[in-house]
Amino acid sequence: MSPSLFSKIQPGQRPLTVRSRRHRCVRALAVAAGFSLVLGSASFPILVQAEPISETAPTLDGDVHPPALDPVTELPDLREVAAGPERKTAFLEMLVPLVQAENARIQSDRNWLFGIKTRINPLRADEKSRLASLCEDYAVPCDGGSVSDELMARVNTVPLEMVVIQAVEESGWGTSRIARESNNLFGMRCFSSGCGIGQQGTSRRFQTFDSVRDGVAAYLHNLNTHRAYAQLRHQRSALAMRGKTITAETLIDTLHNYSTSPGYQRQLLSLLQTNGDLIRSHGGDEEWLAGSPA
Repeated sequence: MSPSLFSKIQPGQRPLTVRSRRHRCVRALAVAAGFSLVLGSASFPILVQAEPISETAPTLDGDVHPPALDPVTELPDLREVAAGPERKTAFLEMLVPLVQAENARIQSDRNWLFGIKTRINPLRADEKSRLASLCEDYAVPCDGGSVSDELMARVNTVPLEMVVIQAVEESGWGTSRIARESNNLFGMRCFSSGCGIGQQGTSRRFQTFDSVRDGVAAYLHNLNTHRAYAQLRHQRSALAMRGKTITAETLIDTLHNYSTSPGYQRQLLSLLQTNGDLIRSHGGDEEWLAGSPA
């Protein structure tokens, strides 16, 4: 696990909640833990193809209530799975559905924001309340009930490949002690006295989460709100506004503040080159988001 400088949730931010959305099904991770991970029909793209903002935004159906996705409250001990293809498969079958579900949740909020940003009619009371909640969650001031460009820059998804590759690097394919004992796959640190879990042999301490999905949500929220990742958000927004594809490779290049390890970004890119096809094969059919708003 590489030491992270800024990967923490700031004091005063509200805790993230785990919410279910439409998911697709994946097979059981029997080899590692003997439990089932269920994901419904909605999925998240490996490469987010942003369309010009003049395009009509698709809307996710929020009225369907599929079986809840297992948030994985206890990370399976993947050291018991043979290193190599078997362990990689077990790790991806556990993690990919959780990343897709959290990205789908964010995309649903983004689609909603795009819809109210581009319409003429004034907001209803319930819409003003939802907008205020999102502004608070993403630490953006609400100005007269309007949707700011800064809020749109923050409420956005992260390519699946990048999320998975950082989890691989920071947790050793889910086998590190920190990951196993804290559900923290991303090396996210905490800095208050006695917080979280300590790293043996150092003074560093790391955040703990009730589930792996909570950890995924915290990681995405961290990238979408922390000042250390403003360049990532700027690059992502610039690509989206030009209708360009937002790739893992492009955003990895902005992660110079994530770790103090020399060559951290080069290591991520090397892992991506080696494992990108495998991650994509676990991502399923991702074309449903091709018309997502910029």
